[in-house]
Amino acid sequence: MIDRKHYGIVAFPTSQAAAAAEAVVLDAGRECRLIPMPEQISAGCGLVLQTHLDELNAVRLLLSERSISNDGCYEVRFENRKKSVEVWHD
Repeated sequence: MIDRKHYGIVAFPTSQAAAAAEAVVLDAGRECRLIPMPEQISAGCGLVLQTHLDELNAVRLLLSERSISNDGCYEVRFENRKKSVEVWHD
């Protein structure tokens, strides 16, 4: 199960790209799910792919290999009931 307090997300320009990404990642045997885009991000289609933070680099590589475009990767953390979203650096 993906940690709900600290995880990685990938944003997409279209909902079709988001759905394709989810299918590819699940088909590769990795855990993920589509969730609404956090309000801290103001780009993309409104959906992001949530995954384990430690698998974010592998997911990004997998999407690149399949030519699925994305609008960036982010690290999401909940601390003291506050959500922070930062650009992810591997």
